[in-house]
Amino acid sequence: MAFPSFFIIFIILIVLFQHHLRKNMRLENQAREQFWAKEQKSLIVRRKDFSSTDYILIPKNTLDLSQPPNLDLGEKLYFKQLLKQINALEEQDMMNFSNLTNSEIRLKFGTANQTVISNNELNYNNYLKALAIIAKFFIEYTQDEKAIDILERCIEMNSDYTDHFITLAKLYQKHSQNVKLKQLLLTASNLETPLKKGLLEKLKSFH
Repeated sequence: MAFPSFFIIFIILIVLFQHHLRKNMRLENQAREQFWAKEQKSLIVRRKDFSSTDYILIPKNTLDLSQPPNLDLGEKLYFKQLLKQINALEEQDMMNFSNLTNSEIRLKFGTANQTVISNNELNYNNYLKALAIIAKFFIEYTQDEKAIDILERCIEMNSDYTDHFITLAKLYQKHSQNVKLKQLLLTASNLETPLKKGLLEKLKSFH
């Protein structure tokens, strides 16, 4: 009698497995169809005007980017190059729609605006990277206060770069700025990035 019972259970398991398999395939097909329908719709959306809130506004002349003393000729040239890059980027339009897919961007702003948005997002990311480089330059020359101000600017601009958060956390820890360290962890916890889990673990190690 044990064999027939086992056989019946085995058949039931197969039926349940096939049912779940068909269900998952059906859901995948529905998701695929919805994606391509959304993608097709986004390709024919007319251009829409940007509003002022779509741009990232850069406060001018609020960061102390004065040259550290006692630099040799090569260091001075490198610093001037960094400063020139930052000043040039500050004159460019910047946007950050990393929370939207390409389809969502086209649906919201129109197909013709996607290239403009891509260029503006590139300006934004290049600006954040340039600020990180010059912040590390100031750290190297023991001007931590300037570096903190610069990295805080990056965080205020909704940077999700791990390097910005970790470098700033090290500076906060070094100067016993525990309240700011806790606030930095809270800010990181609100990020929408696949790297958030690893970032939070690293930030918690500073407490």
